[in-house]
Amino acid sequence: MTSLMFAALLAAALAQETPPPVTETPRPALPQGFDVLDAEAQDEALRRLEETADPDDPATAGEEALVRAQFAFATGDYRTALLYAETASAAGLPRGATLAGLIHLNGVIETADDATAVRFFRRASVLEEPVATYYLGVMAREGRGGLQPSDAPGFFARAAREGHILGMIEHARILKASPIPQDAAEAMEWAERAASQDHPEAMYEFARMLDDWERGPQDYERARYWYGRAAEAGHAEAALQVGLMAAEGVGGEEDPVAALALVRQSAELGFAPAQGQYGLMLHQGWNGADPDPEAAAGWFRQGAEGGDGESAYLYALALATGDGVETDLPEAYYWTLRARRHLDGSVNEDVDRQRLEAGLENVLPVGLRTEIEARLAIGG
Repeated sequence: MTSLMFAALLAAALAQETPPPVTETPRPALPQGFDVLDAEAQDEALRRLEETADPDDPATAGEEALVRAQFAFATGDYRTALLYAETASAAGLPRGATLAGLIHLNGVIETADDATAVRFFRRASVLEEPVATYYLGVMAREGRGGLQPSDAPGFFARAAREGHILGMIEHARILKASPIPQDAAEAMEWAERAASQDHPEAMYEFARMLDDWERGPQDYERARYWYGRAAEAGHAEAALQVGLMAAEGVGGEEDPVAALALVRQSAELGFAPAQGQYGLMLHQGWNGADPDPEAAAGWFRQGAEGGDGESAYLYALALATGDGVETDLPEAYYWTLRARRHLDGSVNEDVDRQRLEAGLENVLPVGLRTEIEARLAIGG
């Protein structure tokens, strides 16, 4: 079938179907190894195919379909993307099967189905497509599509061996959690291999293993280097970590200027613990600057709204004392209660927070406290 005939038949099929209702599902990104195409790039890719491909070769229609599928996926037209992806898959292209699997996995069409996603991913994985193997690991870990959590380590290990960066990260994390002593060294090897690909999350994960893993080397100098590399690549948590190391002189010399810039970078990227920390630096007048309680309170609030327990306590304290913000004891009590847990769900055992909560309980009427507690219970 020629490319033109294929395009015409597919267009006719699309026209005969009734479009499903538009959903509000967040748009997923194309994974590692796929092309994010705009209209101009799609036309250029199709032009190159037309010039170089054999129109009598069945694979040509599949390659054209894959180009069109990637463009449709990138622009959010998932129904069209699935039809083209299925055609590419039928032509034996593993990335076509992978893309079809992703559409089902992400639930971006009305007929999305986990079992179908697994079927497409398996088809691609057999053809050594590491992206598909990685997503089989993801689905297995979550027990989706008939897969079992016990299947996940094998899929991630295969994806890692096939060069998939996220597969390497997950494989390293599984080895890191293993009680077998020999697995610790292998975990470090895979984490470093992933980090060497300049992937932000991989660099951050490797830095953490160098830094605070009890079975790791506690090599703070290298950890600071890799946190810094990840921060340069836009990783918010890494920016906070390397900023704190620069502030305290861990893994190298103290650098208060860099510390403030890095913590601010993390805060501006939306990392809630960094927002509270940056607010604290402003409040204290970091590195000889004039204290700025008003700006600090604004950052405390952002961190608190982001779910960070320390930020919530700092914002509650500001509200209770009128430091940088208008005094509001009921609101202070609300944020003190919000501060009971950290971002990871662990209990905040800070004694100062407990004292503030007790002090506010003594001055607020029982009925008002009950209303605030009810607001907290419903997430208001």
